[in-house]
Amino acid sequence: MTNHTPETCNVLGDNITLQLTAEQTNGTYSVVEFATPGGVGQPPHTHDWNETYLVLEGELELQIDGQSTVIGTGDSYQVKAGTVHAPTPKGDFCRYVMVGEPGGVEAVFKSLKAHQDDLGDMAKVVEIVSQEGVKIAA
Repeated sequence: MTNHTPETCNVLGDNITLQLTAEQTNGTYSVVEFATPGGVGQPPHTHDWNETYLVLEGELELQIDGQSTVIGTGDSYQVKAGTVHAPTPKGDFCRYVMVGEPGGVEAVFKSLKAHQDDLGDMAKVVEIVSQEGVKIAA
C-alpha cells in the first residue's frame, strides 16, 4: 500500500478525514476519522453497512434504536447494518474513528462536501445522503 494524503471534508460543523477508502481496501472497509465539536451530530439514520466506532478522545453518545449509549475514550461499539443510530459528542468535543464494512461510506461525506453550498437546507442534505444509501429515520 502506498502513502497518501487523506481527504478532509468539513461539513455541517464536523471535521471528517477519509483515512482509508473502499478504493484503497478493495471495497472491504473504509476508515473515517471525526473531530466533532459539542452540539454537532448526525440525525437518527440507517444504512446497509456495519459501522464500528472507536473513541480516541472525549465521549461519544450513540442513540441506538432510541436508547442512549455512551462510549468513552478507548472504547468501541459496533452498529449493525439496518440499525437506527445517531452519533453525537457528549460534552464539548469528541474525536473518534468509524470503520464502515463493506467500504464506501466515504461517498456520503464526499457528496456533502461537493454540495457545500446547499447544506443550509436540511431537505437538500437529506436528499444528498439518501442518494448515497443513508435513510434518515422519521
